[in-house]
Formats: sequence, C-alpha cells, structure tokens
Amino acid sequence: MQSDNVKKPNIKPNKKSKMHYSLLTVVLVICIVELAFGAFQNINKNVNFLSKINGLENLRNKELSKNKQLKSEIENFNSEMSLESIARNNLKMAGENEVLIIINRPKTDSEAFVNVSNKKKAKHNKTVY
Repeated sequence: MQSDNVKKPNIKPNKKSKMHYSLLTVVLVICIVELAFGAFQNINKNVNFLSKINGLENLRNKELSKNKQLKSEIENFNSEMSLESIARNNLKMAGENEVLIIINRPKTDSEAFVNVSNKKKAKHNKTVY
C-alpha cells in the first residue's frame, strides 16, 4: 500500500515541446514527399531509357542486316559476270557476235507526266558558258 502513497510525477508536455514535435512531423512529411517524388522521377527516367535502348537496338539490327546485304552486293558487283550484266542491262551493250535488240514499250500516262516534268526542270537548270 505504500505504492498508493507515492505520487507519480505529472508530466505534461509544454507548448514548446508540442511545437517541436509538430515541426519535426512537418519536416518528416516533407522528406517523405521528396523521396517519393525522386523515386517516381527515377522510375520514369528508367522506363524512358529502356525504351530508347530498345529502339536503338532495333535500329542497330536493321543497319547490320543492311550492311550484310551491301557487303554481298559489293562482292557480287566485283565479279566479272555482274559487271557484264550491268553493261548489258543499263548501258545497252552487247557482247561479241551478239545483236542487241531494244523493244520500246508504249509509255503510260504516269511515265509521260514524269518525263514532261523532268524536261521542264531541265530547261530551268540550263547553264550558259
């Protein structure tokens, strides 16, 4: 029963300590908001960079396949048979003891329009010497 006679100290927080706790709470909330905002920005940047990486990898793969195709075309172009076929088709040339026959096809309306517009451009591009 002696414990009944002992008075417990009455601890009441004063106004100053209440102010400190509320200030610390506000600072803590601001820090949490800043952390959340920073995490969101980092995730957003990460997603953007990953999409850019995927796009660049796709572009690289396309360019590598185009590079392989061009290398094979260069190898084919350097052969004697391909040079001869280019001369025959593009330059209208014939080999020894051969006769070259050129068959003119009638022009369609779209081809005629392109030729007329090219002639008009050629007139304007003439230079005087």
